[in-house]
Amino acid sequence: MGSLARFFRSVAHDRRWWWALLVINFLGSLYGFYWYWPQLSQTPYARWFIVPDSPGATFLLTIWLGLMLAGLDWRRPGMQLLGAVAFVSNMKYGLWTAVVLPQAGIKYGWEFDFVHLTLSHLGMWVQGLLFARHYRPEAPAAGLALAWLLVQDLVDYHLWMTHPTLPYPAEFAFARGAAVTLSAIWGTFLLAQGLLGRKAAAG
Repeated sequence: MGSLARFFRSVAHDRRWWWALLVINFLGSLYGFYWYWPQLSQTPYARWFIVPDSPGATFLLTIWLGLMLAGLDWRRPGMQLLGAVAFVSNMKYGLWTAVVLPQAGIKYGWEFDFVHLTLSHLGMWVQGLLFARHYRPEAPAAGLALAWLLVQDLVDYHLWMTHPTLPYPAEFAFARGAAVTLSAIWGTFLLAQGLLGRKAAAG
């Protein structure tokens, strides 16, 4: 096992890293909810749960890490479902931001927010993928997580238009396409991983 693989394994299994990531994700979630406040303040309360995509993802991972630190078994169905949604949401929204903002920066000019949000959201993608690989949700939980991502896209870009505020409204079609594509890619990845794990266990 290479040094990088050992490092990632340590992050995935060492409680000290869990504590560090819990704090980082909690603080990042608070900042994200603050960033979303202008949009939330103009959104009916009943729809708030669907609006803050990235901070919602990091907050779910914060809860999952807290439950892991409290000693809950990650194999329990509830923990698998929570983990599946948290992992795949971090993977999706981490890369969504890291695609949409650079695309806007290249097209219209870079802003400071484009840089720091892109870098921090790439961290979301890395941690989501890391935990998804080491704590693989089984197919039922992964399937529900995929369904949730697709429901979010339907609501965000068609029914309620609760998608994140875009720096340039003209990029709506690109942002929507990126969201749906990433939902399909990472949701299918998680589901395929769960199905393959079931076959390996059966074999």
